[in-house]
Amino acid sequence: MYKIGDLARKFSLSRSAILYYDKLGLLKPTERKYNNYRFYGQQEVEKLEKILMYRESGISLRDIQKLLDAENNGKTGILVERLNKIQMEIKNLKNQEKLVLDVLKEEVIMGKSAFSTSNTWTEMLIKLGYEEKAWLNWHREFELDSPKEHYKFLRSLNMKDEEIHNLLSLIRENSD
Repeated sequence: MYKIGDLARKFSLSRSAILYYDKLGLLKPTERKYNNYRFYGQQEVEKLEKILMYRESGISLRDIQKLLDAENNGKTGILVERLNKIQMEIKNLKNQEKLVLDVLKEEVIMGKSAFSTSNTWTEMLIKLGYEEKAWLNWHREFELDSPKEHYKFLRSLNMKDEEIHNLLSLIRENSD
């Protein structure tokens, strides 16, 4: 049997979080002693693991209660709804990322950026998670949309004409 302090240490939670879960009815103690101490058994430990996993997934406490109460079939709707929200958040973040990259691109062209070389620009794209194919696609789209601006952008990164020619060749070679 576990006391609140034991669970708090085991799961790196505050005592008040466990009391709050009790208040909401998410995690009731197995038994309560005469001195009002709460004791939790293995079943409650496993339930707390589920609660924390669902919280880590971004699921609200209200929906966690539904998930804990539901049979396996009832869980699908809540989980699919959360997955849809996550996918929408990813889509919104990707749109924001594109907008920020566009602003950075304009700053580089106008000479108001910290990106003084193509290496610093490429390093930034790699840190953002762009693999070589993805950043080549970014350059390809830029080249197709506005070749003059793309050239100006590459020149503002202190690329020499030969390097630009090589990049454009690489872009053409890796076209899908």
